[in-house]
Amino acid sequence: MSWHTRILLVGAALLVGSMPMLAQTSSLWNIGGLEGTLPSYWNMGNQPGGSTLTWATDQFRSGGHSLKITKTATSDTAAWVSDNMCDIWSQTISKNVDIFVGAYVRTSGVNTNPANNDQRWYIAYTFYDSAGALIGQTKLPINQSVASSSGWVADTNQAGQTILPKDAWKLIISFVGGKNATGTVWADDFMQVGRGGAWAGQDWNTNLEVPTGWYYWLPPNGGNDALLSKGFENTIVTSAAAHSGQHSLKFNLPAGRESGDGFVGTRRYGFGSTGGSLNKTGSLRTTTSGGRDITSLQDVKPGDMLRLSVWIKASGLVPDSAAKYPGTWSVGFTPLWFAKYGNNDGYNPVGPANDYTFTFPNVTSFDWTQYSLDVQVPTGVGATALETRLHVYSTFVGTVYFDDLTVTKLDIPQI
Repeated sequence: MSWHTRILLVGAALLVGSMPMLAQTSSLWNIGGLEGTLPSYWNMGNQPGGSTLTWATDQFRSGGHSLKITKTATSDTAAWVSDNMCDIWSQTISKNVDIFVGAYVRTSGVNTNPANNDQRWYIAYTFYDSAGALIGQTKLPINQSVASSSGWVADTNQAGQTILPKDAWKLIISFVGGKNATGTVWADDFMQVGRGGAWAGQDWNTNLEVPTGWYYWLPPNGGNDALLSKGFENTIVTSAAAHSGQHSLKFNLPAGRESGDGFVGTRRYGFGSTGGSLNKTGSLRTTTSGGRDITSLQDVKPGDMLRLSVWIKASGLVPDSAAKYPGTWSVGFTPLWFAKYGNNDGYNPVGPANDYTFTFPNVTSFDWTQYSLDVQVPTGVGATALETRLHVYSTFVGTVYFDDLTVTKLDIPQI
């Protein structure tokens, strides 16, 4: 974030909507339209007949989404199950740390006073070691003393309840309705922090806001402790505006906010993997040259030129302030390169780590406009993966929508 070198790019060099393409290229990702139907890091783990799992918008504590389960008595449990939450820069969860875990929940018409586990609603944090062996589980029963909660209620562990005897290399979070549990429960703002300021790893997409393939770091602490501030509590995936499809990513940063930057970025994508990809209408895309669209950075190698592009719509801008503080009163790209990108490889970017800021026109608002950045894959550092952040810098004020992020490989060796 703030330690990156910040580079200001002139609007004419960045605004490429009217510029001719310099080479025949193909789009490389299928996540850039923000049309995913599942929250990043989360999966429908079990959905027996009589149950419905929803990435819900009817109730939420923050952002605009939550996890929802509605069920009658079923043949098995119904469950949302996370990916491995050891990832990015929390590649392990340290032993001998008193870990605070939990989530906020809301209930409607659930069965009360459960007599056994099959009748219970609960959230579970399950930890595994480097060999995949179970270390332990913290199970948090959801309050069923009444059928419906009065609002969002914190469901958390007690001090001293979750202390690992060895480092965990995998953390799976589950939100579960037992097979005989009934009613509707929502979960939002999952939490994992070390008590007393100790490091305890970090959960990802804890307010369930971004779709598959994305993650975020938002103030004050990344968003893994159910706290969002400095205007970033307004960050949502919305249907209020879209360049194509139905959704876009919205930042709404109010005047007078406390300074601080944050980003919503792609997870790391490795070079070389190929495979079909779906566009927003669900059909397989082809390029004008007849090539097949792919889910990863096919045939990318060190020294290649890539073009990062995104469509932006903005309002409530303050041109005078943007001109006076161009490095901070702005938004832009942060591309990062990695030699390794597995869950337990940690945060070790290689090559340049630069923040690039867009220069907007001297207006208070503008409609959908494509902004682009050409970058070269670094050589001599073993780069094998790319992450691209949509970054809002520390003093920016205004509303911006991002949509249709693409990464294309240019056919020419350099610009």
